[in-house]
Amino acid sequence: MKIGILTFPNSKSYGAALQMLALCSVCKKLGYDTEIINYHNLWMKQEKHIVSAKGKRANTWMKKKLSGFLHLPMIKGFARFENQMKKYPAKPIFKKKELPLIADRYGAVICGSDQVWNPNITNYDKSFFLDFCGPETSRISYAPSFGVEALPAAFAEEVKYELDQFAHVSVREYAGQKIIRELTGENAKLVVDPTLLLDGEEWMRHETAYPQACGDYILYYTVRSSQTLWDHCVKLAEKTNMKILRIGSNIISRQFKKRDGVEYVSDAAPDQWLYLLRNARYVVTNSFHGTAFAINFKKDFYVEFSSTANDRLSNLVKILKLEDRVLSDGKEIFPVQTDYSETDGILSGLKEESINFLEQALKTVSVKNRKRNA
Repeated sequence: MKIGILTFPNSKSYGAALQMLALCSVCKKLGYDTEIINYHNLWMKQEKHIVSAKGKRANTWMKKKLSGFLHLPMIKGFARFENQMKKYPAKPIFKKKELPLIADRYGAVICGSDQVWNPNITNYDKSFFLDFCGPETSRISYAPSFGVEALPAAFAEEVKYELDQFAHVSVREYAGQKIIRELTGENAKLVVDPTLLLDGEEWMRHETAYPQACGDYILYYTVRSSQTLWDHCVKLAEKTNMKILRIGSNIISRQFKKRDGVEYVSDAAPDQWLYLLRNARYVVTNSFHGTAFAINFKKDFYVEFSSTANDRLSNLVKILKLEDRVLSDGKEIFPVQTDYSETDGILSGLKEESINFLEQALKTVSVKNRKRNA
């Protein structure tokens, strides 16, 4: 049976790229012919991705051009990674009306992971609820996130209808379970992010060495700026006498914001990001996937919940009994080892449950397809 995965295939995000690779890899390991549906929501392309937005105001267009220039090394790195991954067997689809034309090539389509159900990211595009699938193509969700606490009433009704068409539903956080329970009365299965379905050794096979990852260093990676977290990182560097590698900077940061003991990384592709993280002595982050990979690689890490929309991150840390790694404003940072004695067993059980959900969902759909085609 051929299955498709609908996620965010053109996002310049380490987490988005690696969760997509992970889910695709697991489905292939389970024995299914798997491909990524290369769908690019035009609104997202214009508003979210690092590209120019034709037809927008001049200052918006210029900002995107400037952003693209400043992040050019990273963009090139992602392009190289995507080419190696060969994740796009089908031509790009930009128009929603083209999606039904390819739906019947799949016995099932999986949406997720990432925030594919966040209307603020997708602009209320119901394609990410697989509304283009006909009755012969089963719908499955694996660990999608709504990214919000509640949906607008009118959109919620539309989502309820689409959720009722799913053969199997899972999410990755309690807030998503709550939304689905309120809409449908059903309890969605809680599963782990796809990146946690592969262990550290499996991820090492996807690494590419990065030249600055040498000696002892602290890796600083954030998805949103945080002066508090940066101050913590600097204090940790002073206490350990280690350099800081700061990921996510642009060309200007790398060239003009140099300071002693800090090196800026502006061009790492996802495979190099893995290498940087695995070889770090400490990881300091406010990123969900930064935390997830630190746990996967059993690193000594520190995490900050730097926004109110951190349900998935707080869930991860709480479930895995790692609350002592959480930093806050008044909390002192110390170079202390991370205790994984409880975490390993919990994570192993969650991973097994999550893979079983995916395996059983696909097996059920596969049997249904065989009976229909007999």
